[in-house]
Amino acid sequence: MEKETILSAYSDYLLDHQERPKSMHHFAKHLEIGEQEIYAHFASFEAMEASIMAHFVENARDLTVEQASSNEAFTDQRTQMVTFYLTFVEVLKANRSLVQLLLPQGKEQLQAWKNLKQAKHTFLDYVRSLDIKIEALSFIPSDKVKEKTLDVAAWGQFITILAFWMKDDSPDFERTDIFIEKSLKLSFEISDSTILHSIVDLGKFVTHNEEAR
Repeated sequence: MEKETILSAYSDYLLDHQERPKSMHHFAKHLEIGEQEIYAHFASFEAMEASIMAHFVENARDLTVEQASSNEAFTDQRTQMVTFYLTFVEVLKANRSLVQLLLPQGKEQLQAWKNLKQAKHTFLDYVRSLDIKIEALSFIPSDKVKEKTLDVAAWGQFITILAFWMKDDSPDFERTDIFIEKSLKLSFEISDSTILHSIVDLGKFVTHNEEAR
């Protein structure tokens, strides 16, 4: 059985049963195949879930790259990152019930969010491909340290946006769209003289959003 078919079947099982299969044997029996066919692609349910989340990131990345290649004006790095996040949210919206099962809130959140390890590699590879320069890091002589710093900042922003969307209860998740715009604006103005205004603007929005919940 193909990898994509197994992932699709696993996603359907989670949505239908609201929990993982009792065992790999149970899931293989559900698919009417042998366990070894699953193990040829995935060693565990955790590996399947990590692959699903990585697929969502890959989908958003590919759609963003496609849009950039067909639009000559689509060269600004901030525009590409904003577009990636807005596209990513659209992908998540189409799969919200599944994402909520894969990334539950509460005491299970830390363990569940380890499922994002594969997605992290995919996302950071995309960010690096944009060759984003941060003037505030110009004093650091080591390119390796600069890249690591950018990785940490970019991934922190990714997690923040994802967590915001998970809790967003606004119509069509419009608050998340606003949050994306403001947080990316702040990120790309980090070394600019308007940084204070951006921080205050973002802070006001977050505070207002919390009060509205």
